[in-house]
Formats: sequence, structure tokens, C-alpha cells
Amino acid sequence: MAVPEGYEPVVPFKLCPPGGLFLELGVYLFDILNDAIQILTFLRHGDFFFAGFMVFFIVLNCLATIFQANKDSESRQVLQPFSLLREAQRCLARKVPTEPWAKMLYWERVIEAPGTGLIGPYGASLLSLTPLQAASALYGLLGSAKAMAEGRLDFEADVGIEVYALKAVCPTKAMMVSAWYFVAFAAELAAFALVSATLHPLATLPGYLLGAVANGVAAWSAGSDRFLVLTASSCVLVSTAMAGGQTQSFWQSHIFAGPGPGWIPAAFILIRFFAWFGLCFFLDLPHGLLPLGSLGRPMGFPVLQAKFLRPAAACREALVCFTSQTWIATETKTNSTITSFSAEVGFHACSWPSTGELSTASTIFNSCLLFLAVVLVPLHMCIVLIMLVLNPTYGCGVDNLSLKEEVKAKQLEIDAFAEQNEEMNGGEYTELCLLSEWESNSDSD
Repeated sequence: MAVPEGYEPVVPFKLCPPGGLFLELGVYLFDILNDAIQILTFLRHGDFFFAGFMVFFIVLNCLATIFQANKDSESRQVLQPFSLLREAQRCLARKVPTEPWAKMLYWERVIEAPGTGLIGPYGASLLSLTPLQAASALYGLLGSAKAMAEGRLDFEADVGIEVYALKAVCPTKAMMVSAWYFVAFAAELAAFALVSATLHPLATLPGYLLGAVANGVAAWSAGSDRFLVLTASSCVLVSTAMAGGQTQSFWQSHIFAGPGPGWIPAAFILIRFFAWFGLCFFLDLPHGLLPLGSLGRPMGFPVLQAKFLRPAAACREALVCFTSQTWIATETKTNSTITSFSAEVGFHACSWPSTGELSTASTIFNSCLLFLAVVLVPLHMCIVLIMLVLNPTYGCGVDNLSLKEEVKAKQLEIDAFAEQNEEMNGGEYTELCLLSEWESNSDSD
């Protein structure tokens, strides 16, 4: 059977993104390793609260993955436990991702990525980091944003539809929306870390609670009786509170979000960012909110200056110095006078940025958080406004039934392609499964 039009079959390796199945598996395992590095960072600094939160989300993701994988194995009457390599082989035999593989990635995208993406960068912004720890925290933020963007596309799919079918029908729009979601979640995670370090997480978390309430209000306005369930689920799946439940780009999927206009949760996205940055710039609480634990630490604009604005200024000065020294060295080499200037030109005239109690790595990391927040948050807000004006599905909840039916037809075509490939190429995989089951039954007898 020919490859369905527009669909890219699963291959082991590929130079172009997403890079093939084994690269996807490698990134999945590397994310786990990076989470372990961040946990060790918190433990080394004695921040057991942050380490415990990250361990909680990782364990919760593992339990959900194992439970779902075993459930899928029982439904397929496969007695072997879930194995990453075995499932990868099955994906390659089908040339289409299997359901257990897709759900393994889905749980990581909706449980582990938001949890570690919120806790890791915020906790790291309060510490004195080494270069490795700073790089790990920054990768954790960007990796979580990427995973959450992919999970958001999964969220928007309907019953019986996978993201690869959507990408096969409208690849350009899917790519653009995916890039926007990456920008959106990177902005959310960076803004959460910046505002929580400047104020306190108790000042930022209500913004997400109001986002969850906005999803429920949108469903209630459309006459849905599931508005309380939607509000509660948005509190658990925080990415839904961030991006909105009814704010969907392709069609209205009512599996998790329920019906309703998207402008209500979209308005709360804009209100949340304006409120956060207004508090950061106009609030000054030198003694905190309450003389109770971390609530008694200084909050407000002076903290923003010390932790983010001054480090950013120091990084800018260092970058200007390094750039100017490189330009001078290049000019002297061009004029063949590099020898006469060797004693005067060099990076020794510049120094790595550091401010106050922050190490060089922490100074650079906090500057990156500020840069991401300052650049990506306004960009995300502008795109939200554009979507409200130009996309009736996003703003008003207008369903796109023709696109949904086209994608469903493509999904059936891809499923038939996968079944034929598994019958042709999966004989060895099936025989190994049956042999293993026979051996286990023989041992039990």
C-alpha cells in the first residue's frame, strides 16, 4: 500500500526535524536525565521542597505511563510488560506510532513537562548556579515548552484522530500553530519563574486558577453541565489553564474542553500577564506579605532590579565588550599589525558578568529568563489578539466540520496503512511475543 498523501512514515533516523523515532526516544530519556540533574541541584542547595515537587511529577508521570501501557497490553492480549525498545520496534514495523507510544509521550507532555517546567526554572532563579546547572535549568524550560506545545496539539485532536493525521492534511498550519504554542508556553514558564522570584508563587498561581475558572465559565455560557468538571480538570492540567480550554485553532474538540466561546479564556490570558507585570513594576514590599516563612522575603520592583534587571545590564555590558574586542582583533589582523597590538587587545580586558550574590552562571540564566519574558510574552499576546480577530474557531467556538471530516478520513487511511505494514513486517515481532508468552506459561506450569 502506498504511503498516504502528506503523511511522513516513522523512520529510525532522519536529519530533518523531528529526527526519527530513535532520536525522539533519545530526547525522552535525556529529559529524564536532565530532570535528575535539576533534582540533584536542589538537593545540593538544601531545597528539598523543590526537589520533592519535581520527584512527585516524575513519579506521577511514570505511574500514569505504566498503568496506561499495561491497560493497552491487556486490550491487545499481550502478556509482556511495556518496553520502550519493543514498542519502538513495533512503531517501525507499522511505520506509524502505536497507541501506547503516543500515550507515553502524551502523559509526559501533560504531567511531567508542565510540573518540572514551572518548578525547575523558578527554583533555579533563586540559587547560585554552576554553568552545568544553569544550562540544565534553561534546557528544562525550553524542553518543557516544546513538550507542552506538542501536548497542546494532542489536546486539540478529537476522538479517533492523531496529530500526524492533522499534520498530513494541513502541514503548514499545523507547523505554524505548533511554533506559536512553543512561544506561548516558553513565555508562560519564563514569566512564571520571573514573577514568582520577584513576588511569590502565591501571587502567580491565582492567575492560573482564574484561567481554570474562565474555562468553566466559557463552558457554562454555552449551556454545558460539565463546567465544574472542566474547571477542576484545568486546575490539574495546568497547560489548559495557561492556553485556555475553548481557545482551539483547528476545530472545537469537546473531549476535555467542552463547548463555549474562546474569547473568555483568551481575555484572561491577557489579563493575567498585565496583572503580573503590573505587580512586578509597581509593588514594593521590603518585608514581604506576612512574617511567615518565604512570605516574609522582600517582594516587588527592587527584587526585580536585583535579580533580573541588573544581571541583564551586566550581560549586555559583557557582550558589548567581547564583541568590541573581537572586532578590534579582527581589524588588526586584517591590517597585518596583530603583533604590535598583541599586548593591548584581548578578552582579558573584559570580564564575565556577575552581580551581587549571583554567580556568573546565575547572572546569565536570570538574564535569559528576562529576555524570554520580555520578548515572548508580548509576541504571544499579539498572536492571541490576531487569533481572536481572524480565527472564528479560536474566538467564538465556531466548529470546522469539513476539516474535521477530512482529517478523520486521513486517519482511517493511515490506520489501514499501518495495519498492512504490521502484517507484512511485523511477523518477527509477533513471533517473539508469542514465544515469550509460551515460555512464561511453561515456567508457571
